[in-house]
Amino acid sequence: MDTMAFLSILLLLCAFPLSNAVGRLRKFYLIPRNVPTTNTPLNICKLQNYTDFVTVYDEDDNTELYTLISNISLPRSALIGAHTINTNYTSKWSNGDDVTFTQLNETCGGICGAAFRANGSWELLPYSTKIYFICYEEGVGQASDKYILILLNKNWTEAQLYCRKNHNDLVSIRNETENESVKSIIKDSEFNFWIGLLYDNIEWFDGAQSSYRNYSKIPDQEKQTLLTINNSKKTWIQGSKTGSFNALCYKSFIHVSSDEMSWEDAQNYCNSNASGLLQIESQNDQIETERELRRQKIPGPVWIGLRYKFTSGLWIWANGSFVESWINWKGGSQPEHQMSQYCGAIEKVNGVFKLSDKDCGFKFRVLCEKR
Repeated sequence: MDTMAFLSILLLLCAFPLSNAVGRLRKFYLIPRNVPTTNTPLNICKLQNYTDFVTVYDEDDNTELYTLISNISLPRSALIGAHTINTNYTSKWSNGDDVTFTQLNETCGGICGAAFRANGSWELLPYSTKIYFICYEEGVGQASDKYILILLNKNWTEAQLYCRKNHNDLVSIRNETENESVKSIIKDSEFNFWIGLLYDNIEWFDGAQSSYRNYSKIPDQEKQTLLTINNSKKTWIQGSKTGSFNALCYKSFIHVSSDEMSWEDAQNYCNSNASGLLQIESQNDQIETERELRRQKIPGPVWIGLRYKFTSGLWIWANGSFVESWINWKGGSQPEHQMSQYCGAIEKVNGVFKLSDKDCGFKFRVLCEKR
C-alpha cells in the first residue's frame, strides 16, 4: 500500500467514526475505501491496528454493521471476516461450545444442521430444511426443564434466531447424559428436531467460532463472503476474487497475558501494560469476555479485576465499584468470606464461563482492559 493510499484511508476513517453500539469491549470500524482483494486484503485490518476483520456473532451485530455502511457510496457492501475453506467442512455449536460429543456418523457436502431423532441419534439435513427445533434456557428448574420443544417449522438459521430472541439459543449437547435428557422430552415423536450443531465450510479470519449466517443464497466455496446492504434484508453476498471492496474491522479491548502470575502481579501487569484489570460491568461485557476466551481457546481460570473486601464483607471491582447481582458466579451465588479464597477469576465450568474465587497467590493468565 503506497503512502497516499494509506493517508486516504486515515482521512476517511475520521469521516466515518466507529460504532458505539456493540459494547464497551469490542467496537466496529469501517475502512471506507475499495480494498483490493488481491495482494493485501487479508491483513488490511491489522495494518490499521485493528484486531481483524469483523466476526458477526448475531442479528444485533449484523444490524449494526448494516447501519455503519449505510452512508457510504455505492457499492454499499464491505468485506467481513467470513470466508470459505474449500472442502474443509467443520462442525460448531450455535452458542460457541466446543464440539466434544456428537451422535453423527455421516458428513455433509454442503451447509447442514444436525437434527435430533426420537431414538437419540442425530442426522445432518440441509440447513434450509424446515422442521421443529429445540431451544434451551440456562439455569431453570431441573436439568431437563431447560430444554424447550418448539413446534414451528423453520430452517436452521430461522430456528437459531427464534431461540436467541425468545430463550438462550438452540440447544447444544455436550455428553451422553445431556443427550438422554433431550431424548426424554422428545419421547416417541415421529418428527426430527433441529439442535444447535451447524456443519459448513465457513471460517472467520480471527479464529472465532460464530455460527451466525445471513446469506442471500448458499455461498460458493471458492469465493470470499461479503456483507451487503444492497437489499432490505441486510444479507451477505459473495464477491469475486478480483475487484476491490470496503472493509469492516473490529477492535477488541481485552488483552490476555501470555504468562501466568499471582493476582497482585496481575494488577501491576495490567496497570503497566493496559488500562487495568478487566472489569465485567454488564452482561454485554460477560458475553464479549466469553467470546474472546473462546476465540483464543482459553478455558481458564484467568484473573480478572475482582477481589473480596474484608472491611465491607463484599466483592468489589479493582476500581472500587460493587459487583452487580447478575454476575454469573460458580455455584450460583457470591462466595461467603469464611470459605472464599478472596480473588476473582473466570473459568469454564461444564462448558459455561463462571466467576470463581481463588487463592490470590495462585498463578493464572490475566485479562486486562486496553484502550
